[in-house]
Amino acid sequence: LKLTTSTMLTSSGINAEYGDPSLSFLQGSCEKLPVEDNSVDVITVVQAVHYFDIPAFFKEVDRVLKPGGILGLACITLPTCLDSQTMKSATAAFIDSILNSHGIPEKVQLLENEYRDIVMPYPPSRQDHSADVLTTWSLSDLLDLTMTFSPVNNMAVEIGLDLEGVREHLVGLLRKEGMTEEDEKSVYKWCQKCVLVTAIKPA
Repeated sequence: LKLTTSTMLTSSGINAEYGDPSLSFLQGSCEKLPVEDNSVDVITVVQAVHYFDIPAFFKEVDRVLKPGGILGLACITLPTCLDSQTMKSATAAFIDSILNSHGIPEKVQLLENEYRDIVMPYPPSRQDHSADVLTTWSLSDLLDLTMTFSPVNNMAVEIGLDLEGVREHLVGLLRKEGMTEEDEKSVYKWCQKCVLVTAIKPA
C-alpha cells in the first residue's frame, strides 16, 4: 500500500482508495498509541523499533495488549556481499561511514546485534527467530536499498543533494572505499538476515 498521511487519517479514505472496508488506520506515535487499554491482539514493528524510545514504547505495549497478546519486533540486517571480497569490504566500510556520520550509532548497533540487546517485556516468553535471505543485486539495486536508510536521508538534507545527487555521492563513496570498475558492472550475491523477536503478555 502506498499511503499518504491524509489518506491514513480516515477509514473512508482508505476504503475509497483500496476498496477494502476491513482496513482502518490510525495516526499516532509509538509512545502514545491511539487505542484502548487491553484491546490489541498483536503488535508488530518492522525495521523501526531501534529508533524508538524503547522503554516508553514497551510501557504502551503493556497497556494496550490483551492478556495473551503477542509483541513482534522484526528487522533486516545490513547486506553482505558473498562473492566479491572487494565489494564486501567496500560496502561494509561505506555503510559504516554513513551510519556513523549521519545516523545514531547506538541505535544502529541494536539493529546490527539483531535486537539481542533489547530487553523485551515478558522475558520468560521471549523467542528469537532468524533466516538468511539471499539475493542477486547489481550496483543499482544496492543503491536503491541504501537510499531507504534514514541516515542516507539525513545525509541528503545535510549536504543539500537531490535524488540523483545522492546516488552519485554514494557511488563516489563506494569508489573511495575500493569499489572497482568491474564491480560497478557486475551482479553479485548478497545476504541479509531477517530477524523476528517475539514475546507474549501473560494471561
